[in-house]
Amino acid sequence: MLLLTLVAGVANTLLVLAVNAVTNVVARGDRPDLFSSGLYVLAFAVYFFGSQTAMVRATRVVEHLLRNLRLQLVDKIRRSELTEISQLGKGQLYTLIAQETNHLSVTFPLMIDAAQQGILLLLSLVYLGWLSPAALLAFVVGVLAGAVVYSTIDSSFRQTRAQTAGRQARMLDVIADIIDGAKELRLNQRKSDDVLALYRKESQSVEVLMNRSGDHWADMLLLGSFATYLILGIVAFLFPDMIGGHQLMVFQLIPVLLFCMGPLTKLVASWPMFILADVGLRSILSIDRRLSESAGPSPDDARAEAPRFRDFGQISLTEATFRHRDPRGNTAFTVGPLDLTLTRGEITFLIGGNGGGKSTVARLIAGLYPLDAGTISVDQMPVSSPDIGGFRELFSAIFADFHLFDRLYGLEDVDPHEVNRLIDELGLTGKVRFEDGRFTQLALSTGQRKRLALIAALLEDRPIYIFDEWSAEQDPRFREYFYGSLLPRMRARGKTVVAVTHDDRYWHLADRVVKMELGRVEWSRAGGELELA
Repeated sequence: MLLLTLVAGVANTLLVLAVNAVTNVVARGDRPDLFSSGLYVLAFAVYFFGSQTAMVRATRVVEHLLRNLRLQLVDKIRRSELTEISQLGKGQLYTLIAQETNHLSVTFPLMIDAAQQGILLLLSLVYLGWLSPAALLAFVVGVLAGAVVYSTIDSSFRQTRAQTAGRQARMLDVIADIIDGAKELRLNQRKSDDVLALYRKESQSVEVLMNRSGDHWADMLLLGSFATYLILGIVAFLFPDMIGGHQLMVFQLIPVLLFCMGPLTKLVASWPMFILADVGLRSILSIDRRLSESAGPSPDDARAEAPRFRDFGQISLTEATFRHRDPRGNTAFTVGPLDLTLTRGEITFLIGGNGGGKSTVARLIAGLYPLDAGTISVDQMPVSSPDIGGFRELFSAIFADFHLFDRLYGLEDVDPHEVNRLIDELGLTGKVRFEDGRFTQLALSTGQRKRLALIAALLEDRPIYIFDEWSAEQDPRFREYFYGSLLPRMRARGKTVVAVTHDDRYWHLADRVVKMELGRVEWSRAGGELELA
């Protein structure tokens, strides 16, 4: 690409020289000879096909690089800690992966053209200096004066674009609220109006910043035009009277100056796109570094470490402490310090009031939140950060904010008949089927979606299961199925179950019931004791 760009830039310069030479020939009353015409056509062909090949190649190269960049970002997102992803927010991540990489996609071919224009400008300036050192000096002084003003505009433009990216991320977060909270907004018009008002505010902020970006862009373009006409005016109106010997050369200098200003103007016009790409790339690299710092073990490492934990007897949290933090890093709620032990094959219920820390403890048990203090141990052996990926392979979970995939990822060889048998067992006959490796329908009620998620979890056949309020949206039939049939069967198969629940009528079925209050364990009792009570 660099070689083709250099050749095309030189050919472009030859076109300029050929046109200037032909102009002189025509001015003397002669006609261009066949050699000059052939040289012009040859230079044009080299310029055209060299530019085309370089730009096509540039597009393919940059798209390949951007595909790898997106893949790298998505891979780090899936491996990063949940706390880090939560702080970054969906809007910012969507903006970086989609919008900012698109800026790079559009800009990179322009860089090839800019390189050609730079070569053309450099060689044209050499020609201009050969014709008239004074004209070259006037050109350089005019460009340097413009560059001083340009640097101020450039700095403001970069700041504006960085602010715009942040505002667009917030706007995307509000859009996500409008889509994800569609039911709630339709039930409460005041809430709906407030969300719309917030979107209007963020949208107006983006509009103001985009207008400011447009102003900066216009200033850059007009600055290029100002420098062009300033230099042309000096050469055309002042040189003949102030500098001897230039009267006859003005007709040569003006076309050469125009050719010099042409590539300069194109470079100035393209520069705002380069700023967009540069700001976007810096943001991407900043998030990439941040994700790298919080990245967990690779899937290969996790799978390699998993066999170490499969024969566990006990899992213990000792003096475990975790702090929920707001976006500014201030502690909003603390869970722990707490001590909790899970024994293989037992059913443990976590109970307590809302906000007591039950769901957080469930995530701590699974190693999804990094401890601020304390340890997680398997059979009295602490689980270190490099081991956490293999430790997580013990668990399958359905959290309150679960996501339901339409495919059974990681279970590509599953027997479709077994999947559909479970669908029938869980009362989803006629509502959804498993066909061609995916569920035919996800637009179900919350309770039905939880049953579908339960099917996916059971098929994973992990040693430990976490259910966070699974029965909350179930009717009495499936609540009874869950507590009276499914959990005893899982215990009989040696599965360890941790269930967050408010269903006090079933607490006696657990081997142990742990009550959480204000982030700490208030008491722990055998399920049979609660039945007697």
